[in-house]
Amino acid sequence: MKVLRNLNILIRPVNDTCNLSCEYCITKNRYSGDALRRETLKPETFQKLIAGIKGSQLQTVRFTWHGGEPLLMPDSFYREIFTLQRGLGGIDQTTTLQTNGTLVNEERLRFFKEQGVCVGFSLDGCKYSHNAYRFSDPKQFETVIGNIRLAKKLGVRFSIIMVAHEKNVRDVKEICDFLDEMDPPNGFTINPLFLGQGEMARLSLPQEEFSKFLYALYENRKNTGSFPGGYIYAAQKGLSKAVPKLCFFSGRCANFVSMNGSGDMFSTCYENSAYYLGNINATPLPELLEKHLKQHETKIDPQFQNQTLYREMGSDPELVYFQGKGCTKRLVDGRDPYFRSYIDLIEHVKKDGKKTNP
Repeated sequence: MKVLRNLNILIRPVNDTCNLSCEYCITKNRYSGDALRRETLKPETFQKLIAGIKGSQLQTVRFTWHGGEPLLMPDSFYREIFTLQRGLGGIDQTTTLQTNGTLVNEERLRFFKEQGVCVGFSLDGCKYSHNAYRFSDPKQFETVIGNIRLAKKLGVRFSIIMVAHEKNVRDVKEICDFLDEMDPPNGFTINPLFLGQGEMARLSLPQEEFSKFLYALYENRKNTGSFPGGYIYAAQKGLSKAVPKLCFFSGRCANFVSMNGSGDMFSTCYENSAYYLGNINATPLPELLEKHLKQHETKIDPQFQNQTLYREMGSDPELVYFQGKGCTKRLVDGRDPYFRSYIDLIEHVKKDGKKTNP
């Protein structure tokens, strides 16, 4: 049976509680349809997770503190948490804290630098208009921009995560100039805004627009060699005969689990009661991970009907590292709506590479 050696754990210590109310946020009503109990994360619950990691065969663990807004938890909580993490000894580990950036200050940034934590700032572009779905007040935008500049000044490892939507996709040059100025040590990632098939679907970015955006992003970046972004880096990596880091390019979705504040664990990088595994307070992590792998094999992967980027692109041996099936978070009728955009980008980068190196 397959054994996990590397695991990415997304932890939502305050569940989906947040100090903002972004227009495009679909997590606010996530809990209305199930009966799971929710509370903020207790250090004792996290200790169970650490004990489970020690008792597993994991070699590498990446902790991502997510939300909601994880900085609604006090620094005293994270001091205790990071002390527990250090008890993992020889297991390789990294920690990222994803924040909307409004609750960051110098003291917190210095603390995260001291702890070796990467801070991921959520920001949709360099203008307030780019962030119209995110902030209700321009002052909030200015606060986040100021905190990113402060992180840069203090030498904190940080990244920038953007959502691509109708308010920013046509301003690629301005966004790239801004990223050059900010110079995020851990790079940046841009994901398409997708809000399902309900009332909010009107805000979703059309697949064709996302493809155009990725083309423009690649063309802007290809001669600089810097800040290729998650999608472009994944395309370049796979074409260089290496495994892309993005799970929906590489097919490594099973390397991700998530946990809410109550200790409930799920077989994907986001909370979905359909993929519920159990609670870390009641079930040891190795048992949950065994169930996780089985659920991917019997329930999650079959949804994609054997579809992979590699097969869709004609099983070209040059593209064998693109075993991704798409993202379960965006799955509609067995297909990721942006699956075509991934193929478009890979083919565009491949064609450009042959043009450059005939």
